[in-house]
Amino acid sequence: MDACALKPMMPFVTRNKLERTPATEDNRRMVEFMDSHNFSFAVDAKTNNIMCTVTEK
Repeated sequence: MDACALKPMMPFVTRNKLERTPATEDNRRMVEFMDSHNFSFAVDAKTNNIMCTVTEK
């Protein structure tokens, strides 16, 4: 089985008010890394091991 991870394009919907907090430096670095790389995942059906491949865009 193959899978991929995508950033959501739709807005988050909630009934409660969301409080905005400033992004930390770690959060900014993680987002920059996710935006500049492609991720792909494969699951071995026999062993259930997950293999992740990360490549630069």
